[in-house]
Amino acid sequence: MTTTPDTAEPVDPTDDEVTRTDTRRVGTPAPKKAPSAGGSTARRVMGYRRQRFEARKVRRLVRHVDPWSMLKLAVLVSLSMWLILVIAAVVLWTVARNAGTISDVEQFVNSSLSLQDWKLDGEFIFRQFGLVTLLLALGFAASIVVASLVFNLISDIIGGVWISVIEEETARPVAESKPGERLG
Repeated sequence: MTTTPDTAEPVDPTDDEVTRTDTRRVGTPAPKKAPSAGGSTARRVMGYRRQRFEARKVRRLVRHVDPWSMLKLAVLVSLSMWLILVIAAVVLWTVARNAGTISDVEQFVNSSLSLQDWKLDGEFIFRQFGLVTLLLALGFAASIVVASLVFNLISDIIGGVWISVIEEETARPVAESKPGERLG
């Protein structure tokens, strides 16, 4: 992904929007504070003090998305989803077979259609299901690559897409002040 910086503006440390990054100190309990007369108390999250950071909000321009990277990502995601779907189908089939639902469906079809010995063939069903869903997963990956190529063509015409990011590597802790005290 190609990006170019545009402007960097400092983020107001008192801003409660997403322009500020909050992290928690892990393993260090928050110090006990006596309640102040001004009613200002530190935020607490599950017994730990939140550390506030001052960071820079930067606008970036995305002009190009690498189709090869998108292909690798899309194939991995689609194959993972395919594997999860096949495992879920096997688990559901096993539960339905053990609960007697499959034999109830077979009996219902036999009695409704006046058939003698109609049965669901699980092996054939799973072979077809696995093949069709694998083809759909690979088609999804191919469509993602085509979408990245279309994005690159449109990006050449319109100039790219602007996104705003927060630079975390330049984040500095914000010193907390006591009520009535000015930082200087």
